[in-house]
Amino acid sequence: MPRASRHVDHHAVVFDPADPNYMIVGNDGGIYESFDFGETWRFVSNLPITQFYKVAVDYDEPFYNVYGGTQDNNTQGGPSRTLSRQGIRTEDWFVTLGGDGFEPAIEPGNPDIVYSQWQYGNLMRYDRKTGENTDIQPQPIDLEEPLYWNWSSALLISPHSPTRLYFGGNYLFRSDDRGESWRLLSRPGAGFSLAAAS
Repeated sequence: MPRASRHVDHHAVVFDPADPNYMIVGNDGGIYESFDFGETWRFVSNLPITQFYKVAVDYDEPFYNVYGGTQDNNTQGGPSRTLSRQGIRTEDWFVTLGGDGFEPAIEPGNPDIVYSQWQYGNLMRYDRKTGENTDIQPQPIDLEEPLYWNWSSALLISPHSPTRLYFGGNYLFRSDDRGESWRLLSRPGAGFSLAAAS
C-alpha cells in the first residue's frame, strides 16, 4: 500500500539494525511493515486488536452485548456469545458512532438505546432497531463563561431513571428525556431548558 494509505497516530517504530530499509510501525490502525524505508507498506491484517478507551455491556437476551469506544476506529458493539456454529463473526459487530469512541453507555432495561461520544462533548444517541444516530450534545446559551468539554467528557445514566442523563464539561447538565432537552445544574438559580443539537 502507498504511504498515504497508512493509518495515522503512530505510537511505536521498530528498525532492523541488520536491514536499514526494514521497519515496523504501530499506530491507531494496527501494525504496518515496510521493506523500502517507508515508501510502501504492508498492513498486518490478521491481528484482531484495537485500542479501547472503555467498555460497557447491556442486558440483552439471550446474550448480552459488549461495547467499546476505540481509538480512531469507532464505537463498536457485538455479542458476547452466539448460537451460530461459527461462533462470533466480524459481521456480528456493528458501529454506533465513527471516529474516536470513548465510553459508551447503554440504557438500563433497553439494550436498543446506546450513547456514544467523540472528542469534546460530541454526544450521540444510537437506536439499534432503526440504526438512527441523533446528536444530543447540549447547546447552551447565555452562560457566564464559554462551555468547555473534556477530551472524553463525563456521562452518567441515572440509576433511578433509565432515561435520565448527566453530562458534564465545565458545566453539568441533566436530561430526563434521553437528551432531547437539557437542564443546566451547575449554576445557582439554573433550571431552564436547553435544546439539544439539531
